Amino acid sequence: MSLVKDNEKMTQVRWQIPVVLMISLMVSYFDRMNISFALPMIAKDYGWTVAETGKYGGMLMSVFFIGYGIATIFLSPLGERFGAKKSIVVVVILFSIVACLQAPLGMVLTAFVAIRVLLGIVSGIHGPMMGVLTEKWFPTSERSRANSIWFCGIFAAMILAPVVIVPLCEAVGWKMMFVVIGLGGLIITVPLIMWLVYETPENHPRISEAEISYIQRGRMTKQEKETTLSFASNIKFLWQRKIFWLVVVLGVLNNMIAFGLLSWLPTFFTEGRKLAFNHLIYATSLPYLLSIVGALLWAYFGDKTNKRGYVSCIAFLGTAVMIALSAATTFIPLLILFLAVTIFFSAAYNANEIAFIQRIVPSERTGTGIGIYLGITMMLGGGFGPVVVGGVVSATGSYDYGLAVLAGVCLVCSLLVFLLGRSLKY
Repeated sequence: MSLVKDNEKMTQVRWQIPVVLMISLMVSYFDRMNISFALPMIAKDYGWTVAETGKYGGMLMSVFFIGYGIATIFLSPLGERFGAKKSIVVVVILFSIVACLQAPLGMVLTAFVAIRVLLGIVSGIHGPMMGVLTEKWFPTSERSRANSIWFCGIFAAMILAPVVIVPLCEAVGWKMMFVVIGLGGLIITVPLIMWLVYETPENHPRISEAEISYIQRGRMTKQEKETTLSFASNIKFLWQRKIFWLVVVLGVLNNMIAFGLLSWLPTFFTEGRKLAFNHLIYATSLPYLLSIVGALLWAYFGDKTNKRGYVSCIAFLGTAVMIALSAATTFIPLLILFLAVTIFFSAAYNANEIAFIQRIVPSERTGTGIGIYLGITMMLGGGFGPVVVGGVVSATGSYDYGLAVLAGVCLVCSLLVFLLGRSLKY
């Protein structure tokens, strides 16, 4: 059968997979980031000063990534054996329940910290399992776009979270907000995954043979192996790939930028710019309106040019400039514009990072490779990002300096991703 004839009859059901995964990731980010919006209220209830808010707030946001990183590294092989779809369902149920537990434990700081660590642990293998499904369902020429679709769940959460969380905090208080968000996400997400996500294209009841053939031809892999390689053998394999560790370093620095900005943006507005709490609805959501456009556009450029490293290099330079401008701006409308362009540029690397790992790591090691990558980058980058910004705020008493330090990290990333593009030619 000719390729043209196959394409004429080919279904497009593969694209429903990343859309559902996007919703699951959006729900996950609602549960993990709601503390950022609740922090001004939490700080008020605890009676924290600006320095204490920087110290304890940074700790509450960062400890999540310790649990997340450890679980992502060590539990991803188990998730692969159990099955990516089943693992995601279990993850959604667990992180929803743990998110609700923040309500009764929230006024005891030690317990609050512990439950944030647990939330990270139960969320850990979500990202790697989404990467496993993308690798199985998409040819290499479409992976940046497929990965960027589910990654847009983060940006959708950024846009919608202020609209949902801020009014909830004002209506029922920050503790009950955790319960409403946790149960709401559970009710929405699990049925969608159960009904619309399948482990492999061959399992889908409504996919055409032409689409299966198209996916298989473009995966650039040998026949799938039935056995899962040991964790030790995967570590040895990855340790010998220097290019993999360059991507890991990039991921750590990129997450420092992303989570340093994300975690402190609500407090930056309310404390650094003296914005009323209820105005966070527009101040923290509007900057992310360009994020989804950016992620899809940068992914399209990456797939079409096959120069994902160079595309990301240019975008990191743009991010550095816009962060510096944002830190120097006090006029709220202009600040929102600068932050919107910042987030547009910063979406470039996120749109392509999983595609880099899927390119470097063979199919049978995809879950472990992505798990180790996300585990290290989230634990170090996500963990240190809020702490670094919070530490600068605590030391200087200025949220502007806390934000500005991230611009320097962007310049380092620009150089490293340029070297990655030259080395990987991808």
